[in-house]
Amino acid sequence: MAVIIAVAVAVSLVTVWHHWNRGYASIAYWGALNGENIRYAPKVELRHDGQSFDISKVRGLVHFRQALIEDSSFEGTLPTDKAAPNWTHQVDFTPDGAEPATTVWLDLDQGFVGLADSKSVLVPKPNPTASGIRQFVADALAQQASK
Repeated sequence: MAVIIAVAVAVSLVTVWHHWNRGYASIAYWGALNGENIRYAPKVELRHDGQSFDISKVRGLVHFRQALIEDSSFEGTLPTDKAAPNWTHQVDFTPDGAEPATTVWLDLDQGFVGLADSKSVLVPKPNPTASGIRQFVADALAQQASK
């Protein structure tokens, strides 16, 4: 019995360590509250060209959220002044309660992702992350148009 408990504890510790390491750099960029909002906020809105769309139930949202908080999605960061992002879209993750919303800015042309007031941007891997984000946004807008 003790061996089974020891194995269970060891597997649990490895699992926690593995998941912590998969998102450490991303959460360092986003911060704990923003990372939590990105992952769990029940209300998600996509803003583009002065319009706002509720995408809280859009197909692919779970994968989009996961891509934003997983280190393997990104090549690294660039200083904002060197990247010169042209933010074309924004996604607002609004939690229940009094916590502030998190706004993630997207430059779909160059593939950058970031926070508006940050001194750096995240650089997604071209494939599958940047292309997946572009596809998610296009699909979300198409789903809204078909309503």
